Amino acid sequence: MSLIFNISRTDFLNGLASLQNVTGKKGNIAILSNILIESKTDSLLLTATDLEIGIRNSLPAEILSPGTITLPAKKLFEIVRESGADQVHVEILENNWAKISADSTDYKLAGMPSEEYPAFPEYDEKNLVTLASDRIKDLIDKTIFSVAQEGESQFNLTGVLVEKDISDGKNMLRMVSSDGHRLSLCETTVESDLSGLNMEKIILIPRKGMQEIRKFTEGSAEIKISFEEKQAVIKTDNSIIVVRLMNGDFPDYKNIINIINKEKYIELNRIQFMNSMKKMNLFTEDRYNAVQFNIKPNKLILSSQSTDIGSAKDEITINYDDSPLKLGFNGKYFVESMQVMSSDTIKAYISSEESPCMIKGDDDPGFISIIMPMKI
Repeated sequence: MSLIFNISRTDFLNGLASLQNVTGKKGNIAILSNILIESKTDSLLLTATDLEIGIRNSLPAEILSPGTITLPAKKLFEIVRESGADQVHVEILENNWAKISADSTDYKLAGMPSEEYPAFPEYDEKNLVTLASDRIKDLIDKTIFSVAQEGESQFNLTGVLVEKDISDGKNMLRMVSSDGHRLSLCETTVESDLSGLNMEKIILIPRKGMQEIRKFTEGSAEIKISFEEKQAVIKTDNSIIVVRLMNGDFPDYKNIINIINKEKYIELNRIQFMNSMKKMNLFTEDRYNAVQFNIKPNKLILSSQSTDIGSAKDEITINYDDSPLKLGFNGKYFVESMQVMSSDTIKAYISSEESPCMIKGDDDPGFISIIMPMKI
């Protein structure tokens, strides 16, 4: 029998939209640009994979005839998106062709047999631990921006390190990222017991996998998560994502944090500092975004210049009563760190002209941003 079903356009569109990033990569295996559609009793399973990330969504549907097919993800999404109908009717014809009907419009779309589609990764349901989605979302938002771009740095810096810490009756989850020039760390206590979360080996999740997990946190108050030998599994009521873990080590971030002098710092208004940095970035060379910091008692003078365009200078009032310092930083790094923070006032720990700067805020507990200085 061939697959025939009716489905709400809204449900179908949302289900297809969440798979587009995984199927969008041009590759050698043609069927990976398709999604696998399988019928259940009163629902459809939509599956997408690029062999690194696999996503499966369950959608309510009226199944008129059971079956399976794979169809081009992008084109199917575009057809459903442009349709004005409340319902979409899909009927699989001979030779893997699909007839898609929406209101007065009929489409014919070439598919491929479902037997050729890669198997969805197996996982152990018993290992899943329930966590609050907003905690995971906050951890990702405060670390993903400083993950290294592929090709720019060591391979093991193109992902986010995930750790658990159970001590004094508290369950702590931590994420850390670095591109070699800066480091972001965020940790939070969770209500769930993390002792069942298997994290004996280093857990490194690639950037793209983290982006997809971040989307999962939007749709439900809780997610279930587990780490297996080679994969991370994240599940909600109607969806599941399996991400292949990266191999390799991660830099000793604790040593980097420990060597920073916590005695000497400047205190300043986060929004004012961020806005000033944005102005300085208008006149920096694109590659390095170099901004000069001239720190004096109760005064920070920021300046930048571009050989082709011109220069900028700004002065901010700060709390600081130590010896003057003059050093340079990448201004873009400061803006990206401060954009994910909530604190009105932040402390920037800077002890010398060669030392890294560590940023913390009282209203951002568990978050640390470290930025390495640069010669100007």
